[in-house]
Amino acid sequence: MNLIFSTFAIAAILTVRAAAERIGLRGKQPHLFSQAAAPNPEVFEAAISLEDFRNVDPEKFEWVNPVEIQAGETTCGFLKAPLVWEIEDMEIVYPIVRTYVCVTFATQQPAPRGNMAVHCGGPGGLSLCNYKIWLDLDEEARSTYNLIGFDQRGMGRSTPTFVIPECAVHMQGDDSNALMINYNDEESIRAAAKLYKQVHINCWNYPGFLLEAGNATYHFLEHSGTRQLAEDIERVRRIFGDQKLSVYGISYGTVVMGVYATMFAKNVNLMVLDGSVDPNSDIVSRTIDDVRSKQERLDYFIASCEFGNVQCGTFDVRSCINDVNRMVDWIGDEYESWLTPFRSILELVGVSAHKGLVMNIVIGIIFSAYNKLKSLCDIAKNKDEALFFDWLIDNLLGNNAFEFEMESFPMLNVTRDGVTYFFEYNSESKPTTAELNWPFESYGLIAGFSLCQDLVTAQDMAFGSYDEDRYVNFLMNLNTEYPGAGTQLPVRSSNQWYSATYYWPNITPLPPIGNPLVKGVIAGQLFDSATPYIWTQKMRDSFKSATLLTSRSVNHGIQSSMESISGDRRCYGNILRYFKHGYVDFNDGKVCDVSFHLLHYA
Repeated sequence: MNLIFSTFAIAAILTVRAAAERIGLRGKQPHLFSQAAAPNPEVFEAAISLEDFRNVDPEKFEWVNPVEIQAGETTCGFLKAPLVWEIEDMEIVYPIVRTYVCVTFATQQPAPRGNMAVHCGGPGGLSLCNYKIWLDLDEEARSTYNLIGFDQRGMGRSTPTFVIPECAVHMQGDDSNALMINYNDEESIRAAAKLYKQVHINCWNYPGFLLEAGNATYHFLEHSGTRQLAEDIERVRRIFGDQKLSVYGISYGTVVMGVYATMFAKNVNLMVLDGSVDPNSDIVSRTIDDVRSKQERLDYFIASCEFGNVQCGTFDVRSCINDVNRMVDWIGDEYESWLTPFRSILELVGVSAHKGLVMNIVIGIIFSAYNKLKSLCDIAKNKDEALFFDWLIDNLLGNNAFEFEMESFPMLNVTRDGVTYFFEYNSESKPTTAELNWPFESYGLIAGFSLCQDLVTAQDMAFGSYDEDRYVNFLMNLNTEYPGAGTQLPVRSSNQWYSATYYWPNITPLPPIGNPLVKGVIAGQLFDSATPYIWTQKMRDSFKSATLLTSRSVNHGIQSSMESISGDRRCYGNILRYFKHGYVDFNDGKVCDVSFHLLHYA
């Protein structure tokens, strides 16, 4: 799950507005601190030199363009790794896979604070994460850490790929209409169950997933989950100098870095897990947590108007939300054309634009700006399609829709503090994002809104259903208990993950995440739109030496509040200071101050 999730990521739709800010459309953000400080040698060990990076063993890692290995530059290459983790003294020949890895080099070299592995979420978030993290960091961190991002196995430019039509539940012709589930209708859920079952069986039986080496045959979909990414990160750490590695994960990236810190605890320097996903591999309890939390988030929003938030302008919020939901259903497939003006900005953060996103977009906007609610309620009650479109465009892109459409790709121009930065992506030696025809023809169409998430979830999780009646009853009962004010939003937003495990032929579940000795920061938000706060609590309990940081904002990840209209930007400063000094300077359980202008009661 992630900042770069599709249906999952859009639940944090304020990230979209944040993306507009990041590319210079909505103004600049000041750095939270800029005073340089010499890294503490007891905490930090400098990375290897640029020359040593250029001269890594090409049999293990091959740069696409080693000339680009320069201070302040970004370049990429391929890790050449055995499909299975090697065991010493066992001479087993495994197939070799290639994982695309990108490094954004610190402006000071050798990087004084060492290397930092980053993952922005998904599954499906790719190496473009390097740029996103770089923009969120201050100059102190930018100049002293090398950032390392990944196209994890099966996706992006890594090979083999599992981004194929046979595994894409949304590419099954008319059968894909079954994905538009009515959770009050048993037959509608059964149709979806049959679709998922058939697609998962066909996907598993795809001949290209069988890899041979020596006298053995291996199945790629048993060796392309989160554990394998953690192992690839460890391989890269060893190749790039063997120093301890700092790790920074957001959303699903917390699973990636949490698994890494579990499996390779002694090799972790600093650790930040922001917007945590459930550290356990039980898909049933995970789904219940997710649905319940989405219901609680919506209930809190409604209650905040009912108990006197004067900015709401209306106290009958439940009726309003139902009016909006009916309008979304009424307009229907026209959203495909409606979303065109900001489709590119959604893709920039890894989100596929489609009708199913719209209600989550609306909830995300009004939860962060109550004063926009009254006008939306009037529009929805009157079924004014044109005004609804204007409302969405205005609140997602402000007055910058035209400017954004004029942006040139694949060069991303970003202005911060009066300085314009140029980021190149989707070229032979630069980071990857999931666009329509990169890294190969129709990639974005096939990956769609869930393929990468589905296949990694299917491998990682346990206790999925193999019985149609159980599948149907579980979802219907969840929707009855957590109806989302009649919108079905809680179950609709969470079912993708549960369905990814339905009739999956062979799982490879993760170990329970955690280590009592690993220190770091576990950060979360009480009303995170994508990852429930209960998961942050569970992650903190799994890393008992870590420190909990809580924001009362409504964004997905504390870092996203840096650019969000819902505030709480100072909270991220705690993370930046940790990266600067190498130790936590706040008490466990710190709750950041709320932005009182958002909660003004009569």
